[in-house]
Amino acid sequence: MLKDNLNEISVISNKDANERALSLIPKIRDIKGNIKSSDTNVSPDIIDLLHQEGLFRYFQPRQWGGWELDFEAWFDIPEIISRADCSTGWIVANMASHHRTLAVFDERIQREIWDDNPNALIAAGNIYQQGSAKKVEDGVILTGLWNFCSGIEISDWSFFAFMLDDNGTKDWHQCILHKSEYEILNDWDTYGMKQTGSCSVKINELFVPEYKLQSFSVNRDGHSFKGVDLNKNLMYQIPTASIGGHGLAGCAIGGAQLCLNLLLEWIEKRSTSTSNMKMSDIPTIHNRLGEIASRIDAARLILRNDCIEVERQMHENGQISTNNKLKYKRNAAYAVKITLESISIMQQVCGANGIYNGSPITSALMDVQACSSHIHFNQDMQFSQWGRNLLKNDFQSLTL
Repeated sequence: MLKDNLNEISVISNKDANERALSLIPKIRDIKGNIKSSDTNVSPDIIDLLHQEGLFRYFQPRQWGGWELDFEAWFDIPEIISRADCSTGWIVANMASHHRTLAVFDERIQREIWDDNPNALIAAGNIYQQGSAKKVEDGVILTGLWNFCSGIEISDWSFFAFMLDDNGTKDWHQCILHKSEYEILNDWDTYGMKQTGSCSVKINELFVPEYKLQSFSVNRDGHSFKGVDLNKNLMYQIPTASIGGHGLAGCAIGGAQLCLNLLLEWIEKRSTSTSNMKMSDIPTIHNRLGEIASRIDAARLILRNDCIEVERQMHENGQISTNNKLKYKRNAAYAVKITLESISIMQQVCGANGIYNGSPITSALMDVQACSSHIHFNQDMQFSQWGRNLLKNDFQSLTL
């Protein structure tokens, strides 16, 4: 019955999906207000709301009851959900991304997971260098220690990235495993993004069969995705390494919008301590609000446009140029940069009232700052590699 019902809604549009996400903002904020600050996972009540609206499954193939939306959803839905809570938006971005990843794996593992539970949540340890494997008959032997595995405790499955040694040849690989096959380390203790539950995972010499493996060395001669004949939508072949940060950057932007909305609520109620003047009557406050909102809106437009553009290019050319891949990585870093500038201005407007741990706006500000620390948004890396390639045209990456 569940699968039949989800197939009925699989033809909804991106606009419909966004409206579903928008409708959850007040509900998520209400639930979030009752969550203990020590909780390290998104509330089960919030997870249930997201399942009810189908909002983990916007990139899941339609044959499994998913929506298979246009690629702009990569940015839109996490950004909207993060206007209620940045941690929740982050989990939505990750889980939806991993449905998209599973779509390029072997049909056998897709059926093993989605036949049993099309609502299954899938986490990931995405840093290739943190895992290593040796080729053996019918599979590999995997060992690794992956950190930042967001949503790992609420997921039944997880991807793990690793470097495969195939008779001296190195290959960038991922596998997918059931939660019974790995050890979760309870080490997530942070000042922001607390409810993402991004714990570390340990695996020691585990045999992984071939059908659970997929090479991601997309620039290697002869590379192919095992699921490409099953799931033909070119959206699944958009290179995640180059534009993967846009969904996560959407969380920072949506989180900044939440901060602004909270700030507006606060300003409407406040008078200054020294002059007793209503804050909403102060011209400099009006100017600051313009500075804040313009940065958030600009960041949103830049990244949303990239998502629309990359899908169009995939359909027109069947591939994305290296220069454009690096441009998207540059844009993600820049969008988060100006988002952080908006956060800094908001902190100045709040003054000393913005340093209390119990304040909702303080929590929202810390979430955006924590979100911005992701490697995708490192300006030194993303700006410089785009600039070098522009001048030297010599950038090489097997996984970009």
